Amino acid sequence: MCGNYWTSCRVCGLKPTLNIQGTSGITSDFKIVFTDIEEINQIPESGDYYDNIVLAEFGRFLGIEGTTHDITTLKAQVVNAHQIDLNVDMKKPGATGVYEISVENTGKLDGYISDITGLDEVNAEDPTDIQFMLLNFKENQKIRVGEVKKFVLIVTWDEEATTIPNTSKNLTLDLTVTQYSEQQQDRSDIPELSGKTEYAIGDEVYFHPVVGQRCYSDEAWTLDDKSSTCYRWNVIKASDSSSDTVELLLDHDLPGDTAWISLEDYQAAGGTSEEYGEDGNNKYGPLTALKHLKQATDSWNGVVTLTSTDNVTRENGSGGNYTINYEGYKARLISVQEIVDIAGKEDIFEVVQPTSLPTWLYSNMAFVVNEDYNLDISDIYEHIGYWTDLAVSETAGYSWTVDYGYRLYTYLISTNNDFGVRPVVRILKPNL
Repeated sequence: MCGNYWTSCRVCGLKPTLNIQGTSGITSDFKIVFTDIEEINQIPESGDYYDNIVLAEFGRFLGIEGTTHDITTLKAQVVNAHQIDLNVDMKKPGATGVYEISVENTGKLDGYISDITGLDEVNAEDPTDIQFMLLNFKENQKIRVGEVKKFVLIVTWDEEATTIPNTSKNLTLDLTVTQYSEQQQDRSDIPELSGKTEYAIGDEVYFHPVVGQRCYSDEAWTLDDKSSTCYRWNVIKASDSSSDTVELLLDHDLPGDTAWISLEDYQAAGGTSEEYGEDGNNKYGPLTALKHLKQATDSWNGVVTLTSTDNVTRENGSGGNYTINYEGYKARLISVQEIVDIAGKEDIFEVVQPTSLPTWLYSNMAFVVNEDYNLDISDIYEHIGYWTDLAVSETAGYSWTVDYGYRLYTYLISTNNDFGVRPVVRILKPNL
């Protein structure tokens, strides 16, 4: 069961001892070790919204709400780099203990916590009324140099137990760690160039805009590892061998929220607060979103810097036009027409229905609309949509977005709490 988001079932006795041991080829440069075990009063918040939901649900499932009670910790210590000993005295049925275990990469190379085994086997042994549960563990978790991973360990005695076990029991967990996954053995830091000259819409590409080179898919940014700057991208326009570049859309939004245009930027462009109004005014285009985009991507490498030939003119809702000057930018906003083309539709109004877009156009948003058109929590990120470069021409207070309903939708441009930007870049094919 170690492949699950949590790993359940750890049975122990009245005074159980927990030994966690590690196996791997450890060198002075490659050290992934246990650094701490600490008794805590309740299941902690992990920092990730989804993790917190999982941990809280486990507490409710156990009927303990994740709190410590009726337990005495006799011993809880790190014995060596790959072993932890825990000995507890549980007073009566219903007793619960909550512990936090820390694993740290103290070496000079990134690695993986490949697996923790032996849990299901010990669960099958008597006595079965007292159990250990190791929460928020997943196989093959990347752990970078200097990073600390924390796992929650819960020991419980079934509150409906009718017998009192008099034997103690040892639980040995084997921690397997590796420097690289099997697919990564004997590879260099940067993969060989693909040599591809033909790209289709939706093709996945892995590119590191800080290093400015192709990177490995298993190194890419994820919701569990947002520290990575190896990113997954998707091709937004088919490119044959006659072109030396390909255009890509990032699979997640850049960090931080932004309005399409704020009152401050509207006034700086020459507008007035009265003209801006409560909902904003799209007269000057997405100035605030563009500022956010430029600041976040200015230091990127390996992308084609845009020129005046990339500038676009759009119709606004004030009876005129605005021009987006992309000269000197490393990335741009996606256009509504590009989204319509990707969806294979004829016009905007065919793409405003829920679920009309391919998955990669709306991935990593805070919510999704399920098959019954109801709102579900999905891959938790910070935005419910991202801005396009197009104003709504019929009204000055709105612009077009890609939102959590898998569709194009119009939103107030002054909204700045829930929306982000998702960059489009142009890459030379020899860099991929």
